[in-house]
Amino acid sequence: MAINNERYYYFKLRDGLPYQIKVSLIHINTVINRIYVEMTAEQKAFYLEHPTASVQEVWNCELAPPYVPPTPDVSEYAAEKVKELKDACYGSISITTLEFAMAIDKVENSIASSYYDISSAKQVLADFRNESKKAMQVFDTYKPQIEAAVTIEAVDTLYNTAIEAL
Repeated sequence: MAINNERYYYFKLRDGLPYQIKVSLIHINTVINRIYVEMTAEQKAFYLEHPTASVQEVWNCELAPPYVPPTPDVSEYAAEKVKELKDACYGSISITTLEFAMAIDKVENSIASSYYDISSAKQVLADFRNESKKAMQVFDTYKPQIEAAVTIEAVDTLYNTAIEAL
């Protein structure tokens, strides 16, 4: 008895859609068993040429293009980094709102109990002013540069330099 070396190529269906490839040495009667659909000659040739292709690619006889992640728009990315820089600049000031309010109250309303309290309050205000000026200078210096950058890498470099300057 001669051994039949012929192979039959099928798609296994679920809800009418292919989800698996079946290679069989036995011909499957599709009339009796509607789970399998025999590949066309074109699909079989495509499958043999591209054995690692997905079931859907073999079904369509077409390789899907490789996934290329979308590149962000430089201007949108720069705007996002400017917002992050603004938040970082505001966050870099170490004096709390409460400390600032208490210092103003002590200086303006002379409610401090001693000269030391007034001097301390004035120092809080001076520190706040200095930190605020530095943060505003960093933001004002780097914001236009970041917005004018033409590549993502340039935006990142400028942003990181601004953060280090804080």
